Amino acid sequence: MSHSTAPVGIIDSGIGGFSVVRQVQKLLPGEDLLYFGDGAHIPYGNHAEEAITAMARYMFRFMEDRGVKALLVACNTISCVMDRLEEVASCPVFNAVQAGASAVAGLEVDKVGVISTVFTHNSRIYPQKILAQSPRKLVVLSCGCPDLARLVEHNLGRGEGAAEIESNLRLELDHMVLEDRVDCCLLGCTHYPLVAGTIQKLYPGLPLIDPAEEMARSLKNYLDREGLGNPRTGAGALTIYTTGGPEEYALRAKQVGLERVAGVEFYPPMEVL
Repeated sequence: MSHSTAPVGIIDSGIGGFSVVRQVQKLLPGEDLLYFGDGAHIPYGNHAEEAITAMARYMFRFMEDRGVKALLVACNTISCVMDRLEEVASCPVFNAVQAGASAVAGLEVDKVGVISTVFTHNSRIYPQKILAQSPRKLVVLSCGCPDLARLVEHNLGRGEGAAEIESNLRLELDHMVLEDRVDCCLLGCTHYPLVAGTIQKLYPGLPLIDPAEEMARSLKNYLDREGLGNPRTGAGALTIYTTGGPEEYALRAKQVGLERVAGVEFYPPMEVL
């Protein structure tokens, strides 16, 4: 049985889930957070489904061993295979796709754009879930971006990489925004909110939907309802684990404004055949 002082787990394929951490720290500052970023295997959206499921199970077991009271699947690509993962966790699991679809379904818009990894796009999970929940007859346009998550992962905060990110954003979004005229754009990969400022600069006035905000609200509602909010009066800590480079993760955490980082540690990656 979960205890109120147990940590909340957050998993992602890389640093993208920092966008979720940022929202959770803002809404639930008293919670201790454990973050696992599988930097050795990014981007997940370019892997086969079997590999994605296996790598996700590896991170699920990591969080189970540490007794988290709730698990946030920040990675949209992992969220696409949740039907093969739910039984692995003994705690409630909140995933990015469900959060994003719920956020969009409640909007009074007619045409929605979704940008995501290629795997998420090919699964068609966002159009299906949005249309299933929305009371309106929406048009949902989806675009799979093969390189954007990788570019954000390795170029965030690097001036020399900004031009490459902007060029890729124009390549993926120009048609959707300038020709199809979407009313809003759902950021269907947790890496993308980390460059939301760049997107807004390129497309002024385009509303951006960040599933991380909905995930944080859903987590808070659950913890409040079950009486599992951490009772401490002070602020909680964030501990980061990665199969990538701890120094890079520490730098990226600072760049995106994460607070109270207690440590950044290396964890051995799963071997992917």
